[in-house]
Amino acid sequence: MVRPFALLPPASTPPPGLRARVETFLLRSLAGRVLLMALAVKLLSTVLPLSAFLTAPATGVLWLFGFWGAFRLVRTPVRMLLWRIRSKLIVSYLFIAFVPVLLLTLLFALAGILGVSLLAAHLVNEDLAERGRSLLTTSEVALTDLPPGDEAAAAAFKVRLGPARKTQPALAATLLRRGRPVTSWGRAPTALPAWWKEREFAGLVREDEDRDVFRAVCVHGETTSILEVPLDQALFAPLQERSGIHVLLESESPVEARAARVGFRADISEGRGFNAAALPERLDWTTGQRQTRPLAFRFQPLDLLRHISPGIVGDEDEKRQNLSEILVLALGVVGAVFLVMYGVALLLGLLLARSITRSVHELSRGTERLRRGDFKTPIPVTSRDQLGELADSFNHMARGIEGLLLQQVEKDRLEEELRIARQIQMSLLPAEKALALPGLRIAALCLPAAEVGGDYYDLLPLSPTRLGVLIADVSGKGTSAALYMAELKGLVLSLSRIYESPGQLLSEANRILAANMDARSFITMTYAVVDVEKQTLRYARAGHNPLLHLQAETGKTRILTPPGLGLGMDKGDRFDAILEEDEVALRVGDVFLFFTDGLSEAMNPEAELFGEGRLQRILADSEALTTEEIREKILGEVRAFAGGTAQADDMTMVILKVAA
Repeated sequence: MVRPFALLPPASTPPPGLRARVETFLLRSLAGRVLLMALAVKLLSTVLPLSAFLTAPATGVLWLFGFWGAFRLVRTPVRMLLWRIRSKLIVSYLFIAFVPVLLLTLLFALAGILGVSLLAAHLVNEDLAERGRSLLTTSEVALTDLPPGDEAAAAAFKVRLGPARKTQPALAATLLRRGRPVTSWGRAPTALPAWWKEREFAGLVREDEDRDVFRAVCVHGETTSILEVPLDQALFAPLQERSGIHVLLESESPVEARAARVGFRADISEGRGFNAAALPERLDWTTGQRQTRPLAFRFQPLDLLRHISPGIVGDEDEKRQNLSEILVLALGVVGAVFLVMYGVALLLGLLLARSITRSVHELSRGTERLRRGDFKTPIPVTSRDQLGELADSFNHMARGIEGLLLQQVEKDRLEEELRIARQIQMSLLPAEKALALPGLRIAALCLPAAEVGGDYYDLLPLSPTRLGVLIADVSGKGTSAALYMAELKGLVLSLSRIYESPGQLLSEANRILAANMDARSFITMTYAVVDVEKQTLRYARAGHNPLLHLQAETGKTRILTPPGLGLGMDKGDRFDAILEEDEVALRVGDVFLFFTDGLSEAMNPEAELFGEGRLQRILADSEALTTEEIREKILGEVRAFAGGTAQADDMTMVILKVAA
């Protein structure tokens, strides 16, 4: 009969009282002792003239503990207020309701201001580009078909620029021929800088540290025209008339202009709108370098929208309205409707939260009974909704806890048995240092993917100068593969004393295993015999991964893949017909790598295989390493390639290196 399980009852020891907690804090804790010392210093300072070196830290400590005490005093009623689920739901609902709306409002306001600022900056840049095109056109017209004589050319140049000078009185110009000034007025330069190579240019120019101008240069053969207007409000007057954007020049308001370079800001106190900055390129006339310098301007978003609005609506007898004003009014109406709907939704949410908490209260009482170990009294199901299903699930959970605890005990027992099985399986593998042949260095590794695995390697002493080396991989993983692995070890131990030929050993092992293995299982295996006296390695391969050979003489790695079929896949005839045995001469420095597909088929998070090519490259770069260093290098590369991907298959390798 199964003994019933019960949860531990709650502790019956009553919590300490307030006085005991205060005494413990003041007398037994470091923070309490510091507080007592600070109080003593402050009391002594009222009767004795103490140094500020003592009273200042004491005051700081008292203020710190005052804040901490106020926090504790506030935290207690907050905890009492939020103890009920109903209060928590209502408070959380209010946070969920109001905070996103506030954040979205701020986001949309910021996005709107930023968007309008970017639009205004674009209009400023476009206006500068239009001014540049206009100056270039004026310059090209003035240079077209000038008389050959300098005086006639100068007179014609001035006449052609007459209309432009009427519209722009501050226009300065220079006419150059073969680099010499023919005529010039204003502050326009009388020569091109040494770095000049362009045919035409129009834009902002930094003349010196305190002077920016708008300049256009046009080169027609040997004749050059330089037109220049100052960077003043007259230049931007058409822009302000079209869009209401007022460019802030450093000459008239350097503080505002520099502040606007940082970004837009609102001058709410003076009702002047927002400051922002465009980023036109400025050419340094002295060095020829192009720099991006902010150009500050001020605008009012609604005024800008009115200027760029496509038109007005309304009849002649009615009040005519701009489309932007209608849009703002429509947004206001939509916002009001949104607030009304939001208020209704908030009220309905509060009522729904109240209805939810009634069912939660019943669940709380039922779970308290479960905590005391009462699995027999069910929680009453009073509703046909998700909370009702939750109460029913609690009832099923109460009835199934005993079974789950028994299952946990059984699971722990099975895990312990698997742990012991893993220890036994790993003990079947040979110790690397237990075997040693003169002139041969050996390193091996076996890492099962599960508690027990199906990979197997062995080192079989055949004589003082001969060693049998095998590596095998049983299909599948887990307990069945581990059992076949143990069976294979005993079989190979017996056959290695009978057959000196690797091919004969594999043939006989296949004949025995094919008669006893499950039809769905098979074993791949490579078996080699190393003879250090004859300096040879004879090997045969039963469907296993290829053998990698690093040739010390050439420094190249080759793949040894004699044909062969997996053990247990055929009863004998076809297996013997396919199987081939081969021999390799040993040279000092040669390295042989036996491995299972757990290494070559390790995958990274992108499902890419590690591959035999990477193993070849690692082996080719390991000529100067020991077998242990080669093993650690291969394992490190595989793990780095796999990243955080879990090991999917057993990883086994045996490394042989011929030493002097």
